[in-house]
Amino acid sequence: MEIIAVEHLAGILSLSQEQDGKESKRQALLLVSMAKSQADSLVEQYLSHQGAPFSVNGAAVPQATIEDLPTLDQNNLPSSPWKRLTLSLRAFLSLSEWLASVLLWQRSLNPKAWELLNLLEIAENNSKAISSNLTTLLEKQDVSSPSLTTLSTTMKKKVAGYMVCKSFYEWLTQTERDLVILLAESPV
Repeated sequence: MEIIAVEHLAGILSLSQEQDGKESKRQALLLVSMAKSQADSLVEQYLSHQGAPFSVNGAAVPQATIEDLPTLDQNNLPSSPWKRLTLSLRAFLSLSEWLASVLLWQRSLNPKAWELLNLLEIAENNSKAISSNLTTLLEKQDVSSPSLTTLSTTMKKKVAGYMVCKSFYEWLTQTERDLVILLAESPV
């Protein structure tokens, strides 16, 4: 009977944990990349169903700062991809709630825009899945969703919906970049 030294067993466990960590990163990257490809046309679809001035070619799309909406500021991101992923987690938790609201508004405003409604529902589900995946990857506990600002007018809802779709895509792009970096840094 062969006796396995504790140090050898610890090395095997450590290697196994590194492989599990790399696989978790790979799965997270796959999920984010898939969500990004599905969200590729979300902003265009959204704008095309909002009427003037949103759907007029060449017209400036109304922009606004929406309280509680996680916007991506490239100039103020931390240098660590792990810290950026923590920001991504918070963003996707919030965006899940925002996307649910936008879906609700669009069901009322554009009930026959099936493709848009489907894309919004997929985006909401993907945001929830990414949040769950990042929570596991970052080993976070008790992560709660932030509250949302209440919007009253149709125009504010349309502008907010645009900003939510745009923000969702930007966070997907940043999160994908960070996961690629972390996966490349992982041991083989």
